[in-house]
Amino acid sequence: MAPAVRIATCLLAAVLMTSWTATAAIAQDRSLLETTQYRSTITAVEPSIPGLDLAVTETGALTVTSHIDETVIVIGYEGEAYLRITPAGAEENVAALSSSVNGSLVEDQSQPSEQASGPHEDWRPVSDKPTVTYHDHRTHWMAEQPPPDVAADPGHPHKVFDWTVPLTVDGEPVVVEGTLNWTGLPNPTTWTTVLLVFAGTTAIAMTATIAFVRTKERIAKRVQREPAQVGD
Repeated sequence: MAPAVRIATCLLAAVLMTSWTATAAIAQDRSLLETTQYRSTITAVEPSIPGLDLAVTETGALTVTSHIDETVIVIGYEGEAYLRITPAGAEENVAALSSSVNGSLVEDQSQPSEQASGPHEDWRPVSDKPTVTYHDHRTHWMAEQPPPDVAADPGHPHKVFDWTVPLTVDGEPVVVEGTLNWTGLPNPTTWTTVLLVFAGTTAIAMTATIAFVRTKERIAKRVQREPAQVGD
């Protein structure tokens, strides 16, 4: 076997081994992917409030940013005031049940409130800017087991559920509406095909490159010998 072919064959074998290893890892531990296959998106804000911006981050957290003068309150899981956003910044009611369930956003809660819920409020600063980002359980799939449709067919997209998060703006109710979707697990066969095509293309390119270099070397050696032959 020619050296160029041997090199290309070794390269192809290495890429194939990598692709098979990656495919096996995906097949054996899909749990590594499942946490990234849920997508929560905002579909509507009713009524729309100019200057009140809401978004879902790549990690699924909800961001509320206020560019208005009115006070914005995020309502918690039991209807309690949970987060408060004003032009001066954002605060968390650490006495709210939602604070206990989510884990406080306050970095140093050296004197935690004795109450976990109820009418009592204990506001602690979260940010000196009128914005807050937090994980809202209403926008996530919280069970250990996947939804029935996902469990039955994890390879295809599914709508999991619609969700709502209530707010108040200057005391008036506002509802954030959204949808949680399952995007589907990637097909290991697809990744194997892509890697095979890449490996084949790389091997062909390497073979052609090595052959070209070897041809140039032979031509250069022949040119070097020819003057000596003429002189004889």
